[in-house]
Amino acid sequence: MTVELPARLLADRLSVALAVACAVAIESTLARHPGMPLGAGLVAGGLLLAWQWRRVQRRPSRIAIGLGGVAVQPAGRGVPVPATGPRARVLGRSVVLHWRDAGVSGTAWLTPADLPRDVLRAIRVRVQAGRAAAR
Repeated sequence: MTVELPARLLADRLSVALAVACAVAIESTLARHPGMPLGAGLVAGGLLLAWQWRRVQRRPSRIAIGLGGVAVQPAGRGVPVPATGPRARVLGRSVVLHWRDAGVSGTAWLTPADLPRDVLRAIRVRVQAGRAAAR
């Protein structure tokens, strides 16, 4: 079964919100102290947002769920890469997939806000089976 991931995962949206909150917190702290240069919060927030944008651009657009585990198709690649290795995790009802492709690794945190319940459950089962087999 192949599943298309949404354009923006919940983790991506939360990361953007945290970067904006970081920028606001730094700027408000600097504004309270006379003589401190303003703009450091904007620079920090901008760097965090640029890092997040780059990360989202490399994120896979689809995942394949099979008997052998879960595989992701990284952006720009036609070959799926296994994502249920020893670093993949089940966190409650969510799953963190981890893959390594051509020396570059990546992660995707999939929550019930991102995928239907039955699909997420199938992924959780495959990740737990992969972790048990790795032991």
